[in-house]
Amino acid sequence: MTTTNKSLKIFTYFVLISLALIWLTPLFFTFLTAFKDMNDYANQHFYQLPTHFAFFDNLTVVMDQYRLNHHFASSLCYMSLGGLFCIIASSMAAYSIVRLKPKGNFWLFLLIYSGTVFPFQMYLIPLYKMYNTIGLYNTRAGMILIYTAITIPFALFVYKGFFVTIPKAIEDAARIDGCTPTKAYYAIFIPQAGAPTAVVALFQMSWIWNDLLFGMILSRSEDVRPIMVALATMSGIGGSPLTLQMTGVILTSIPTLIIFIALQKYFIAGISNSSALK
Repeated sequence: MTTTNKSLKIFTYFVLISLALIWLTPLFFTFLTAFKDMNDYANQHFYQLPTHFAFFDNLTVVMDQYRLNHHFASSLCYMSLGGLFCIIASSMAAYSIVRLKPKGNFWLFLLIYSGTVFPFQMYLIPLYKMYNTIGLYNTRAGMILIYTAITIPFALFVYKGFFVTIPKAIEDAARIDGCTPTKAYYAIFIPQAGAPTAVVALFQMSWIWNDLLFGMILSRSEDVRPIMVALATMSGIGGSPLTLQMTGVILTSIPTLIIFIALQKYFIAGISNSSALK
């Protein structure tokens, strides 16, 4: 290895390590603050280690006083069911557009995909009025419905791009053996769609979990509002101490972290397959 290449490698590692440390610094201080009690937080410098490990005490206060466990359960319900219904509806729509080819299938795709073009804020007033009229306001069913609908356009785009790559000959051979379009969908297309399903689940379920806008506008009661609304309420005017807020932040980050760890293998496979197809 020449001196120039060695210097370049050292410089590259230095830049990468520096960027990693910059990215990890806020995370470190988040955990450090959550581990402190109010006495340590008030009397220590922000970078000092706590004299008493108070994370579980803070967690108890967060659960009892701010009832984050109720909001946690609501968001878990919205994330799971909204993501599941999104995957089912978008994969069926993508299969229909790509393989069944109904009349105007391209314009049908554009109509659904246009849901990603417009800002979500423009939906709020019509949604609020409609939900109040039909009785879906401040209900879990209403929240699941909007989270399913709002995540379908991007998921449809992902599934459509993948289904196009499946050879038509496989489906034709199955039909010769008596396979119906419905059976071809769940016996041929869905088993091969592990990678795009992982991508959709990771992105859309994480988005549902982290949503604040729709949860704040379309719900008001403690049993319906998602956890991000509760977390925002904790940090409002006259809100909770920062030690409790950081404890809530750590608590709310756990589900998305679990989803990423569980799906990372399929997610990386999906990225690799996409690169190979280009």
